[in-house]
Amino acid sequence: MLVLPIENLRSGMTLAKPVLHPDRSDLLLLGQGYELDAKTISLLHTNRITHVWISFPGLEELDGKVSVDIARGHMELYHVLNRSIDKLEQRVAVKMNVQKYKKAVHHMLAEIVEHSGHDAITGQLRLCGPRLAGHQANCSYLSLLIGAHLAGYLRKQRRSLPSDVADNTTQLGLGALLHDVGKANMPDELRDIRVFDDEGMWEEYRYHTVSGYEEVRDHVSPIAAHVVLHHHQRYDGSGFPAMARMQGAEPRTLAGDKIHVFSRIVAVVDAFDHLLCPKGEPAPTIAAISELCSSRFKGWFDPVVVEALLRLVPPFMIGQVVRLSDGTEGVITENHPDSPARPTVKVLTGPISESDTKVLARPIDLRMARTLHVTMVDGVDVSAHTLRQGGYGPASAGAA
Repeated sequence: MLVLPIENLRSGMTLAKPVLHPDRSDLLLLGQGYELDAKTISLLHTNRITHVWISFPGLEELDGKVSVDIARGHMELYHVLNRSIDKLEQRVAVKMNVQKYKKAVHHMLAEIVEHSGHDAITGQLRLCGPRLAGHQANCSYLSLLIGAHLAGYLRKQRRSLPSDVADNTTQLGLGALLHDVGKANMPDELRDIRVFDDEGMWEEYRYHTVSGYEEVRDHVSPIAAHVVLHHHQRYDGSGFPAMARMQGAEPRTLAGDKIHVFSRIVAVVDAFDHLLCPKGEPAPTIAAISELCSSRFKGWFDPVVVEALLRLVPPFMIGQVVRLSDGTEGVITENHPDSPARPTVKVLTGPISESDTKVLARPIDLRMARTLHVTMVDGVDVSAHTLRQGGYGPASAGAA
């Protein structure tokens, strides 16, 4: 199977995975095996579905690499939060339903632990949309995923706690889910600002960390509340907000290990998720990670957390159609953490839009293809990113 944008679908294609309703994680729009026609494709577009999984001969090996349960859990985070955010946007005073948030986080965490393959869902993060609820759901998912793979680091950073408490990431997921809740009552011109924009220096924008903390502190644990307050502290001490260490002392920002490790994780995923949708439209994942590792963010993040993100978030989606430097199209079948810009692909005999296009049986590992590299993803030229020496790996992460 492969994943296709709606605009590349054609009548006669068959769904390889169910299509979830964009507003209800428990409701299917279309079931697996459904044969598409022009009317249904138009319906998908009307319902804001951007990509779907399509059955394709020669790609059966990918069927077990996509977890519908993980996708559904991720959507549950989005929908639970979206309903609350909508109420806050309407200036309706409501007590946050923390129990629902906790339930959604527990569900997502259980799915992350149960399923080892996350390539597909992490690739779909950029499709969740620029809305505040979508951003917070993405950050919660990614934070939980990173936390699950950094248990040893969490125990080291929280060495005063019993190990089973130190690596428990429930409060991490909850803090990430709510980290930008202080933006809910902001005017639109402030809410759409990202921390790395020039306007990210505005005091009015930066106040969302304090406003969010005041909103949640009586409803969640101190740890989750401090994630909301400190998710824009930077590893080099250049973040915000400034805190008074003691009465009468000069306010200071936090730095390094003085920042709670959960806040350090959310700082990374917050910036990354914004880079996935830089102007309100999805950007290729490889471009987002390449930017995250650039000098623009030097000193901002805990390098251990950045390296974990690079290991866990593949630059290409399994099942994604890409164009190679020789002009042919291929389908991503495997990513390689040691050389993330050089995945394994299966080459197509022609454009995916043509009904007689087939998949060549022999895969090509681009790590061993001297003259081939990925040039286009979803119509975007990514040559500058894929041609970087060694792609982007742990060495680059350490400089971030």
